[in-house]
Amino acid sequence: MNAPGSTRTRRTTQRRAPALAGGRSAQMPVSPAPSEASLDGGLDARRERIAEQQPSVALADALRIAGGLSIAAGLIHAIATIDHFSHYWLYGVFFLALTYGQVLWGIALLRRRADERALRLGALANLAIVAVWLATRTLGTPFGPDAGRPEPIGPMDVGATLDELVLVAYVAVVLLPRLRVVRGFRALLGRHRVRAGMMLCSASVFTALIGGHGH
Repeated sequence: MNAPGSTRTRRTTQRRAPALAGGRSAQMPVSPAPSEASLDGGLDARRERIAEQQPSVALADALRIAGGLSIAAGLIHAIATIDHFSHYWLYGVFFLALTYGQVLWGIALLRRRADERALRLGALANLAIVAVWLATRTLGTPFGPDAGRPEPIGPMDVGATLDELVLVAYVAVVLLPRLRVVRGFRALLGRHRVRAGMMLCSASVFTALIGGHGH
């Protein structure tokens, strides 16, 4: 016959047995460590969000660079205006109009007040300016005291023309990114785009300081 104390001991042991037999499984559940797949998924999602924001930042930088290049070209034409007024008043008026147009258009881009139509008109106007420059350096001016005589090429001419061509390329990348001709200009939106734009503007200021506008 078993003693009452031994019966109580067996019952207590049976009650505690499941908890002891369960071991760690009977403890509080431990959250599993994140797997490599979940970590990779989180990083991929973050990269996608950054990639979605990056184009808008690059396009905004492109417009600012185009605005700076337009202002730089306008300043070069402002210096040339003084020289052209001394040769023929109509030449001076032409360059004065270029100065105001390019500077105001560039300021509008820097202040983000230019819509798609203004971008197109500005790009076409700068292409027309480049075409006029090529004509005057090959065929000569169509009117004035120097009509029919090609003008020499100077560093200020080259600097302003380079600014105009590059800003047209930036506008084309912004407005027509899917065109096959424009795809080659996507390098302008690289990570060094701001530095490249600053270098071009600085080169324009340098050419304006050394002078040498061809006439």
